[in-house]
Amino acid sequence: MATSLLLGACNPATDVNVKETGDKNLIGKSDIRIKDGRMTPEALWAMGRIGGMNVSPDGKRVVYTVAYYSVPENKSNREVFVMNADGSDNKQITKTGFAENEAVWIKGGTKIAFLCNESGSSQLWEMNPDGTDRKRLSDYDKDIEGFAFSPDEKKVLFISQVKTVNSTADKYPDLDKATGVIITDLMYKHWDEWVTTVPHPFVADFDGESISNPVDVMEGELFESPMKPRTRLPIPAAKRRVKNMRSPRIRIFMYMI
Repeated sequence: MATSLLLGACNPATDVNVKETGDKNLIGKSDIRIKDGRMTPEALWAMGRIGGMNVSPDGKRVVYTVAYYSVPENKSNREVFVMNADGSDNKQITKTGFAENEAVWIKGGTKIAFLCNESGSSQLWEMNPDGTDRKRLSDYDKDIEGFAFSPDEKKVLFISQVKTVNSTADKYPDLDKATGVIITDLMYKHWDEWVTTVPHPFVADFDGESISNPVDVMEGELFESPMKPRTRLPIPAAKRRVKNMRSPRIRIFMYMI
């Protein structure tokens, strides 16, 4: 399967029923040029990066994503492809600037669910295997960062950020332009970013048309789940921020729905 996916990604893909945005600056496949037999950074950045893949329920088709990069714009864009399991009939089914990602088969292989920011934020969508009939399934007020359907597809588990730290402006409304950060606890930074939110898993109902009634299964907790580095799908583990501890404690939890 891995070999088929690699071959499919390297072979030219046929565009079929792709939804185009009309954006002249759309980031897509680049010409890879190797000069004097040297693999340069420019050549590496011109290559597409294969993202997550998912096999159809009947095992005959594979959906996967490819990210393309623009060095001058310092941006990337991700598109969705479908091919046969043997690597043949490789087709690009999206061609937009909306960064479609995390595509998976649902509804017995008749639909593909994916994340997309076409509506202005990252939401859950579905489309036909040929890229037609795109439909938004979620209308959550924040970005959805990952998702997984229950085996019967009546529930959806998704990840979204939850605010855990009040900003200086929250604490002192009269200093609404303040950019300073007040630190009174550990675990306040992860590498190069301030920790003001943490990812929480949410469980929502799915009736086949839209998701509803999302519930934060870790409401009120300062845990993060999934933990960094993130996996493609939510994992049942959480890291708790404990005051005055040098390293956080990790626990495995089970949530009954």
